[in-house]
Amino acid sequence: MRGDGDNGHTPISIAVSMPAYNAARFIGAAIDSVLAQAGVDVELVVVDDASTDDTAAIAARYEARGVRVLRNTERRGIGYCHNRAIERTTAPLIAHVDADDVILPGSLAKLARAVLADDRVGQAYCDFYPVDEAGAASPGSIEQWRAFFERHRSKTIDYARELVVHGMVVGCLRTYRRRVFETVGEFDVSLPWAVDYEMALRTAEHFAFARVPEMLYERRIHAESVTYRVQSKRWRYWRMRWTLVRRRLREQQGSLFGRGALTTHARLLLGLAYVVRDAIASDNMDS
Repeated sequence: MRGDGDNGHTPISIAVSMPAYNAARFIGAAIDSVLAQAGVDVELVVVDDASTDDTAAIAARYEARGVRVLRNTERRGIGYCHNRAIERTTAPLIAHVDADDVILPGSLAKLARAVLADDRVGQAYCDFYPVDEAGAASPGSIEQWRAFFERHRSKTIDYARELVVHGMVVGCLRTYRRRVFETVGEFDVSLPWAVDYEMALRTAEHFAFARVPEMLYERRIHAESVTYRVQSKRWRYWRMRWTLVRRRLREQQGSLFGRGALTTHARLLLGLAYVVRDAIASDNMDS
């Protein structure tokens, strides 16, 4: 399934995993944005996670255009959906697009090139900005987010440190080499959320990350989204980070990213300090 507007050169082969649960309002726009990509040969797999709305039916309308739709008989979670998509595809690169988000033109080709440019890179990502349910960004928000990423995602960012201190610093439209999963294993199906974060921890132990410093992803914020729930529960997110990092420490026999348990725990506590600071700042703004 070749993206529209191919320039005649052999396109890069890339699979797109799109887990979907009750995303009927948004999934059409998400699929359209993937199918509109140029310069890549896209293998789009939608995994419907036992939705109770018309998500599967809407996705099925695209099967004539080469989209593969898999259906879970019961809800299994994002990790299971990603694993199922990976197992059903053959492309050397695998990207993840949420069923309620939109990727901008040229996104997949840029992410693919970022991965392929360096054999050390196992995962590339890009910058993003939030939009509302109607797909509109608030005035000035794109520039605010661009400035945020320029401050906090420098070329010299230490991902091993930042993943422990700040959590999921690897942004949207994550694009992996298939070799990553052959090296570190599948997504953890036991996690209700933070699946991509746990995978990033394992990936960082073996591979480098590459950032494409462009706003290529529209993250839709609405009451049902995982992003909304996580952002509204900072403490819960830090506790999950604490659990996952400590688990990796045990599995790695007390050393994570070449650092001992003492340094790793100090970084976790520094992350907690930032959570407290942000919570206080938020309370002051609301008062």
